[in-house]
Amino acid sequence: MAGKSNFSLLPPKWLSIVQSAVLAEKEVRRAPMYAAVLCRKSLEECIRWMYAHDSSLVLPYDDSLNALMHGQSFKELIAPNFFPQLHLIRKLGNDAVHTGKRISSVEALHALKLLHGFIFWLVNVYNNERIEKPVFDETLIPEGTEAEKTKNELRKLEEEYAVSREKLKKLEEELEKTKEIKENNLSKTPPPIDPNEELTRSVYINSLLREAGWDPYGPNVVEFPVKGMPSQNGNDGDGFVDYVLWGNDGKPLAVVEAKRTRRDARVGQNQAKLYADCLEKEYNQRPLIFYSNGFETWFWDDTDYAPRKVFGFYTKDEMQLLINRRSSKQNLSRVPLSDIADRYYQHEAIRSVSEAFEQKKREALLVMATGTGKTRTAAGLIELLSKAGWVKKVLFLADRTALVTQAKENLNIYLPHHPAIDLTKEKEDESSRIIFSTYQTLINQIDGEYDKDNRYYGVGHFDLIIFDEIHRSVYNKYQYIFKYFDGFRVGLTATPKAETNRDTYALFELEFKNPTYAYELEQAVNDGYLVPPKAISVPTKFHREGIKYKDLTDEEKEAYEKEFLDPVTGQLIEEIESTALNSWLFNIDTVDKVLSHLMTNGIKVEGGDKLGKTIIFARSHEHAKFIEERFNKSYPQYKGTFLRVIDYQEEYTIDLLKRFKIKDSEPQIAVSVDMLDTGIDVPEVLNLVFFKPVKSATKYWQMIGRGTRLCNNLFGEDQHKTHFLIFDLCENFEFFEAHPEGIKGANPKSISQRLFEVRLRLSHLLSLSNEEEINTYSKEIKDSLVKQCNDLNLDSFIVRQHLRIVEKYRDRNQWNSLTDLEIKEIFDNIAPLVIEIDEDEMAKRFDAIMYDMQIYTWQSDPQMIGLKDRIIGIAEKLTKKASIPAVARKMDLLYKIQKDVYWENITVLTLEKLRINLRELIRFLEKETRKIVYTDYEDTFEDIKEHSLTFQVNDLEAYKKRVEHYIHEHENHLVIHKIKNNIPVTSKEVSELEKMLFEQGPLESKETFHKVYGDQPLSKFIRTIVGMEINAAKEAFASLISSQNFNSDQIRFIDIIIKFLSANGIIEPDRLFDPPFTEVNSKGVTGLFDNKVVKEIFAVIEVINSNIETA
Repeated sequence: MAGKSNFSLLPPKWLSIVQSAVLAEKEVRRAPMYAAVLCRKSLEECIRWMYAHDSSLVLPYDDSLNALMHGQSFKELIAPNFFPQLHLIRKLGNDAVHTGKRISSVEALHALKLLHGFIFWLVNVYNNERIEKPVFDETLIPEGTEAEKTKNELRKLEEEYAVSREKLKKLEEELEKTKEIKENNLSKTPPPIDPNEELTRSVYINSLLREAGWDPYGPNVVEFPVKGMPSQNGNDGDGFVDYVLWGNDGKPLAVVEAKRTRRDARVGQNQAKLYADCLEKEYNQRPLIFYSNGFETWFWDDTDYAPRKVFGFYTKDEMQLLINRRSSKQNLSRVPLSDIADRYYQHEAIRSVSEAFEQKKREALLVMATGTGKTRTAAGLIELLSKAGWVKKVLFLADRTALVTQAKENLNIYLPHHPAIDLTKEKEDESSRIIFSTYQTLINQIDGEYDKDNRYYGVGHFDLIIFDEIHRSVYNKYQYIFKYFDGFRVGLTATPKAETNRDTYALFELEFKNPTYAYELEQAVNDGYLVPPKAISVPTKFHREGIKYKDLTDEEKEAYEKEFLDPVTGQLIEEIESTALNSWLFNIDTVDKVLSHLMTNGIKVEGGDKLGKTIIFARSHEHAKFIEERFNKSYPQYKGTFLRVIDYQEEYTIDLLKRFKIKDSEPQIAVSVDMLDTGIDVPEVLNLVFFKPVKSATKYWQMIGRGTRLCNNLFGEDQHKTHFLIFDLCENFEFFEAHPEGIKGANPKSISQRLFEVRLRLSHLLSLSNEEEINTYSKEIKDSLVKQCNDLNLDSFIVRQHLRIVEKYRDRNQWNSLTDLEIKEIFDNIAPLVIEIDEDEMAKRFDAIMYDMQIYTWQSDPQMIGLKDRIIGIAEKLTKKASIPAVARKMDLLYKIQKDVYWENITVLTLEKLRINLRELIRFLEKETRKIVYTDYEDTFEDIKEHSLTFQVNDLEAYKKRVEHYIHEHENHLVIHKIKNNIPVTSKEVSELEKMLFEQGPLESKETFHKVYGDQPLSKFIRTIVGMEINAAKEAFASLISSQNFNSDQIRFIDIIIKFLSANGIIEPDRLFDPPFTEVNSKGVTGLFDNKVVKEIFAVIEVINSNIETA
């Protein structure tokens, strides 16, 4: 057997490219890490050979192994179930060089077997003669003594190989010959089967451990023996823990129970707990508990929390910190609040969050009006949790760079002793305590930033994550950040969303419209912490009615005709709707009048000489620039600096924004498109101009919030800001009076997701057909969907959150006979992840139209008529591009499409051919943009008037439900029991009850309680909730009844009083003249009893009421 190898049967000409594989075979047992590196090197050499010799493989922008493997043409060549095998070879090689953790000989051998399958597949595809692939023979692998390379040696080898590689290029003389051989062989060469799928999955678990800095083959890690495990016969016995992760002190930090991939990881929960019990007895430290099947991992610190799903493992330091906190962290209710938060409601908010965390919740949502200090409250919370030993590292996320900058500046003031960095501008270091970042920056960092190739931003990296403006941020792909990190989560917003696809409450596992704490705009204004708006409707005729030809002057009509008269047909548009204004039609006089009204009637500063800081909310960038242009024409004395456009299309926007925020610096007026709608704090703002229609209630109230902040001494010494003005030109006030909730927008899907979903729906519908051609087409669509699934990057933290589902549907067989539940599973887990490679957005949108058309045609859905007209419209536009050769070649087809006969008996397959024929032409169509028209017709102001705004408030019905549920749960409390049973209570007893309800219960604060229930004594309120015990009510009237000889109507009347008290707790005497008491006698109590008895009945009621009122 000497000299023999598992690669010996390869033809001689192939031996030169498998030398690294042969060397790896020799090193598997004595130097497994070196062998893993050699396997990866051999894989790269083989793939580079393929790119050099195969004309169908398109060289990517980068010739690294990862880029070559993920090249679209390479993925199209490699079978979907084959690609993960190659990915594993690459991954193990990378782990060996970069993670600092060992690779076992078992793993290295598995990589070699996978490489063996790949090499023989490659040779059989590109070789003239077929070679029979031999069964891998492990006896050919030499034993040898251990001679592992050091990490430095492995890195040096990798660097030497990288330097020695020649730039990848095509070998032109080989391409034709290789192409012919490949075409003959490819269909006859099936991809190799994974020789040990379960080992592949365990390697994935090992890889996750390595990313967190763990060595899966460290001392006492794998298959660690424990004593005292319960057995089936009831006796304790020995057991073996799959993995034990150890601390530096020799004590167990965690157990990991590994389950087969085809089983739910949660079946290992109890077994893992029993292992933890055994280790705790032996080492006097309870380890953390993980259980995983390679796809899904669960984490359970059963001393504190219920199990929860995580997307990786904690590092050693992070686990040790969790263990230490079991004894070191303090009860939050006993830690005094710092003076960072200096208002009562900020204290209440912090305490509400801390109470939620003490109750083992891990999420909290703060709904606080704009300008009430959400960032200051967050700083106070960070200080409390840090001081109490609950958190160390904090992540503060926002969706805009300007908000990140603003938050960091503020928190640096509030928390000067907490080192902070802005991840969009600098790197984190060990001293950093608070990390500020945008969502996009962090996504890139999670997938791209490694510490010695351990994933730097692992699941346990942050103890607390604060999401600013959460109502707007954590949807679509950003939601994956929300799920990825395992720390406490706190959301901040003034305007939570409660829509089906954008439910802010559901994100935090909260009851609908029931945040952890709410402090509303109206309350803040009443408390004097915000200033109220004066809402002024400034209706211009054109904004309300549009532009009507008949109403114009003769001179204006002449200009109108030049612009809107069709020279061919002679037709004239008689009226332009108001929606056109500031969309594609910009009228000079309208803008000039609005600016004049603002400059004349807006609130002024500097003794009335200068307009105060102002934000104009424009409809589009073009609209904003037009406003700027007209202002500079009308007010040249300001030299172009007084009013500036601040939006995302302007260069150096952040500098402009900084200058706008400075009290005595220009610009004084900011014209914004979306950028200043939300989150930006400028207390000096005195005027807002709504120059665009708004339909979202969230955006509307966010815009109003730009002016609510206090600003002391704005007008001089002790002359503070008391209110601000809103000039509304677009009937927004009227709209939200009629529709307080606004119009709820859908959660838009990407074009890639929409295409994936419509293809899946189409293929599923067609798969039910008995026609062979239709079935073939259905299978082709499914094949393309499977390919997209297999193209997903398994290293991405976003994909990992759906790894079990992704792996399931990488198998083509899973797509046969899909059920409705499976289709939903694919829609929910895979469709949002896919990305269309084609960058032609217009062509992709055309694809979506055509696939929809195919579905409607198959179902004979009338909606196909509308789509048919759109397709005909596209054909008409393309016929005007006949000068383009590609279009000219399809001209016959384009004309046919426009005739009714083409659409008679149209079929799905005909539509698919049409899609293929036209999609390459779509790029020649210009995006439809309406020509911008500038006019100068005289506009007029109509009835300018002040509106009374109805403040948006959080729905407090959930608060009532929570409070009343709590009181019913505590009816056995001594004082509540007395109140219910009509036993007098003392003021001391009520004070103790108040303390329990406001400090420990859900009533939050007296201010909130009185806001919801009005100004009433607590004991009276409780009686109205719990009612009065019916026997106590009967006893109260027993003496009166026994002293009188009442008739049946009188007894019935007294019985109604008793039942009323039982249900409602209290009754006022004047109620006895109203229903239900008039049911017995229309005059109520005086119609049945004489004055003496009436007085006695009133006396009994007075005693009942006084038993609670004496409190």
